[in-house]
Amino acid sequence: MRKSKQQRIAEGNALIEAIKQDPVLVKEQQWLLRFLGDLVSKFKRGKGGTSRQRTLFDEKIADGVPARKINTHVAQPEVLKAEAAIQLLKSQPELYSWEIRVGGEIVANGLRFNLSPKQLALLDTFIKKAEQVEAQTSMPVDPAKVTEAQLYCDLADTYIGLTAKKCKDIDILRSAIAQNIGFSDEQLEAGQRAVSGELKRYKKLVKKFTAGMLVQWRKIDMVLVVGMPEIADFGNNARGYYGGASKAIRIPLIVNGEIINAKAGYIHKYTKKELKELGAI
Repeated sequence: MRKSKQQRIAEGNALIEAIKQDPVLVKEQQWLLRFLGDLVSKFKRGKGGTSRQRTLFDEKIADGVPARKINTHVAQPEVLKAEAAIQLLKSQPELYSWEIRVGGEIVANGLRFNLSPKQLALLDTFIKKAEQVEAQTSMPVDPAKVTEAQLYCDLADTYIGLTAKKCKDIDILRSAIAQNIGFSDEQLEAGQRAVSGELKRYKKLVKKFTAGMLVQWRKIDMVLVVGMPEIADFGNNARGYYGGASKAIRIPLIVNGEIINAKAGYIHKYTKKELKELGAI
């Protein structure tokens, strides 16, 4: 039966993705991946390739995912353990994309020859991460810890940018909250360290401004604080010259009967002397 270009494109992409699921096959089948990729690219451009290329393409599609080549090398135990760990990390591909890619490449090499102590040590870090991912699925969900973790996630959004490691620590908490699964104390502490600067600032604001307090805002006297500092998207979250954050910390005030989310820098906390002069005490 004659195949359309669209059918061949779909079949080619499906086989390419299936092969890429196994890092060992990726190394062994580089020619096949290039061949499939080149033909799919031609089909997308409206070209049909030669009759011989189309015939070979259809044969490879019919054969399906090739088997691994016979390998007499006895892999180190750490490599086999890491191979299973990488498969487990694939349950969260966005969160562990780097570990999956790098770990897969190292495992593929380790199935063919012995790895160095340094490579085995790196694989061990991936194994520990996989063990943590597996453990999370059976951890109880502690509402108090979830509240704390959500605070760290919100504070992370007040930064213009975080380092890759800090982003990963926060994303682990975000993912756990979204999936309604537990997380370890170590993971929670890592999230806390990632936003330690903003957390310190937030705690100071919580202590400084309390509900019911009278303050001055933009030289308007006797303005009332109506709640704790809030972290949200207030539409103008700019920080620094080069860009803005997705969230900011603001203090909720009631001004002329309207609630205003004010920047702390525009709020003056009265001294006792000032309150006395205003007749507030």
